[in-house]
Amino acid sequence: MLNDSQIAAFKEEGYLIIENLFTADDLRPVKDEFSAVVEVQAQQLYQDGRVNSLYENESFERRLAKIAAAAPEAASALQTRAHKDEGLFQFMKHPKILDRVESLVGPDILCHPSYNIHPRLPGGYTSPHQDAGYYLPDGDETLILACLIPLVDTTIENGCIWVAPRRHKEGVLRHLWGEGGLNIPLEDVSEAERQPLPTKVGSMVMFSSMTPHGSRVNHTDTIRWSMDLRYQALGKPTGRWYVPGFVARSRSNPELETPNCQAWVTEVERVDRNASRYPEWPRYRWPQTP
Repeated sequence: MLNDSQIAAFKEEGYLIIENLFTADDLRPVKDEFSAVVEVQAQQLYQDGRVNSLYENESFERRLAKIAAAAPEAASALQTRAHKDEGLFQFMKHPKILDRVESLVGPDILCHPSYNIHPRLPGGYTSPHQDAGYYLPDGDETLILACLIPLVDTTIENGCIWVAPRRHKEGVLRHLWGEGGLNIPLEDVSEAERQPLPTKVGSMVMFSSMTPHGSRVNHTDTIRWSMDLRYQALGKPTGRWYVPGFVARSRSNPELETPNCQAWVTEVERVDRNASRYPEWPRYRWPQTP
């Protein structure tokens, strides 16, 4: 669990870094799972003549970068929330994550439907935004925690995350549709406010959905791999009515916990079918411009 000083720091600053949380064995299942996705992509692109090598002898940090240099779409299978498999599902329920989340949201925890796998390519970056900017207003009163977990060391050079400390107290800032999606205008979060958070593999950065953040440009020739997993109290609004999360922990009623990845996938498909009947219902706080 988080101690009192960590909880106080999170509430004041809007973020918290927990170092040396995960071992190599903790991370291996998801790294192996993502490597398998890269292998499938490599084989398909090679068969299609899009790449002239499988780059199978390259490292985890470098292989996808080599493939994507010839075929940028190679990362797409991991950059969306389409990827759902047992390794990732089990890691999302890792006690080392949930114990710390419980300190902030309570003993009954929903894994929020918004999660991201970030194989950040060379030259890639994330524009300034708040997670809450992507949610509908019903989620504004819910503490939605992002848990950013790097799978490689993140540095200034390879595009580590930055946050704007204490700006989470201001609520949802204005966002505009632009490159990469919804962004906070650059003048609203100055460079001087952006605190870079280089972190070692095995660490975790926790921050609020109200915390302005982004990432620096990856100036290396390797992939800056990380995961953004999000959590909140079970039963509170998510700001995402059209896609479900899953119950990661329920101390009050363990039978509510989602048992496996297939159950999660089945529920996502069910909610998606129902949501498709209401295309006129809003998905975002700000309407997308044509």
